[in-house]
Amino acid sequence: MPFVDQIVRYGSLSVVGLGKNTGKTECLRYVLRRLSEMQKVVAVTSIGVDGERIDQVTNTAKPEICLEKGMYFTTAASYYLNKRFTAEICQVEEFQTVLGKMVTARALERGKMILAGPSDTGSLQEWVRKMPERFPVDVCLVDGAISRLSPASPVVTGSMVLATGAAYSHDMKALAERTRYVYDTICLPAAPLDIVHKLAHVTNGIRAITPGGEVTNPDVGQALLPEQIRQVIEKCGNRLYVPGVVSNLLLKALGEKKDVSSIELYIRDFSRIFAEPRVYYTFLRKGGRIFQLFTTHLLAVCVNPVSPEGYRFHSEDLVDRIQQAIGVPVYDIKKIET
Repeated sequence: MPFVDQIVRYGSLSVVGLGKNTGKTECLRYVLRRLSEMQKVVAVTSIGVDGERIDQVTNTAKPEICLEKGMYFTTAASYYLNKRFTAEICQVEEFQTVLGKMVTARALERGKMILAGPSDTGSLQEWVRKMPERFPVDVCLVDGAISRLSPASPVVTGSMVLATGAAYSHDMKALAERTRYVYDTICLPAAPLDIVHKLAHVTNGIRAITPGGEVTNPDVGQALLPEQIRQVIEKCGNRLYVPGVVSNLLLKALGEKKDVSSIELYIRDFSRIFAEPRVYYTFLRKGGRIFQLFTTHLLAVCVNPVSPEGYRFHSEDLVDRIQQAIGVPVYDIKKIET
């Protein structure tokens, strides 16, 4: 059972797609089934909406999420009411979402379910922390997202699986390079614990870090516009914390400083980096360093060699190409399902 044993050790997993139709749901289905076969009690939810029969963007068929008897799941009340299998409600959250209140239930028989759970990082962290406290859960699974459209980070879980494939790029070389780039950002080193403790609660506003490790507020709100970045360069020195988006403009400006080799950039996690690979690697090549407050363990990469448009890679070639580029196991889930 590739990588599934490790999931149990970490206790939680995000399954994240590099893009749409890259096989994320198939990977999640595989993990759910394998954990059920291992007789592990699973709780599952989703950052976005998953489990629909038809993709609302591409209008193509999607694999549905199948829950086994005994699994716990958290979804919006509107979807829970439309289920076609028996389940018992365990908890209803007080806060409202656009889809209704969040309902946590336990499946009493096998059935298909649309998942739509908490959509922000804080709520997901609470869900991952509290589910094993409230219920006899062995593993928490999160159907994740890696997109600037998602307000939640996949780094809410102890481990992660990344799905990629032909739908993201029809050029195998480009696909391998892009996957390697995401892999490299996931593997960025962790910040020292004393820095993490001082910055973990700071989610807005850039901070400067003195040579002695003190955190100061230079009164720079964000670093998106050229004028804002100029203020960052002037006020923050060579050690700074950016809790929001790390853009091309910011990394270029930092990389153009004469003393770039002494720059330490602290970010919340890898999902905040939206710079182009060329800009990212140039900054690091010049000696700049990036640390993340919160890290996750990438256990595997799963590939989908087929795109919705019908374009297809040879499965073994795609697995080999990406495996050569990264340092974790690569699988075509369809090839290991049996």
